[in-house]
Amino acid sequence: MDPIKPKKKHATLKKSFFLRGLITILPAALTLFILVTVVQFAQNYVTTPINSTIYYLLEGNTLGWKVLERLDIDPLSNEYLDTAALPANLEELRSREDGGVNSERFQAELDFLREPHLGWLRNMNALAINPYKLRREVRAAVPPMVGALVSLLVVLTLGYLASGFLGRRAIASVDRAAQNLPIIRSVYPYTKQLVEFFAAETDFDFDTVVAAPYPSADIYCVAFVTSSGLKTVHKALGGRYVSVFVPTSPMPMTGFTVFIKEERLIPLPLSVDEALRITVSAGVLIPEAERVEDLQNALSALGAEFQGSADEPGEQEPS
Repeated sequence: MDPIKPKKKHATLKKSFFLRGLITILPAALTLFILVTVVQFAQNYVTTPINSTIYYLLEGNTLGWKVLERLDIDPLSNEYLDTAALPANLEELRSREDGGVNSERFQAELDFLREPHLGWLRNMNALAINPYKLRREVRAAVPPMVGALVSLLVVLTLGYLASGFLGRRAIASVDRAAQNLPIIRSVYPYTKQLVEFFAAETDFDFDTVVAAPYPSADIYCVAFVTSSGLKTVHKALGGRYVSVFVPTSPMPMTGFTVFIKEERLIPLPLSVDEALRITVSAGVLIPEAERVEDLQNALSALGAEFQGSADEPGEQEPS
């Protein structure tokens, strides 16, 4: 029988280094990924549609053309002429005249062609204007950053309107309509709840962060004291039973409202933000002052011992 050789630890060390490196780089990588995703979403679904609307309003009506004139852009100039959109007689005239599109006769015929289409709305094809050349010039004069500024103004305006009576009524009507749609109602309420949870301007109206015995006497969870409880419960049970909100992990905007005897609660020296981080991370993000170092060292040692016993080969049975 060949002697059992001890397994080398090089693979374990490499794995440990890899995990440490992964833990080191993942927070920065995920943060960058989230920021890039948010910027791309805003660009694709907010600023780009707004910029396209601005360009369309500048190019497609009389008032927009007056603004373009102030920007030294004349859509009727030969610079933006689309020869492919010319009728056959004008195309023949263009090829026959010595000056081409700059000849007086061609310009007279072109003005006669465009005259009926110079109303409030402007059709690029009917006016024989190349929309791509005109759009490039308009984009150069009106940079895309204008769309970002307009987006900010739109958000501020909506926020101002939503803070009023009519705005709240309109939002409530939209919410009711969304909850009645077959597919939207299964997504919209939870999305709205999630956005309001992370973007709410006001702080949570929690008095104290506590460790509450829930769902049984020997199991404790992070909870928030929300009020002094119900008077009827106090009288019926003969004690002070306070109202406690128990958030669920990893989405703390949902949870349970329970009434627990005040003496059984353990006040925790944590802020609301710290308690929420503990809940969202499922207990991983513990504040430095609340970490139990001896317990962590014991758990780390136990994990290393377990890993070592798993790596060692078992005794072979005698043949």
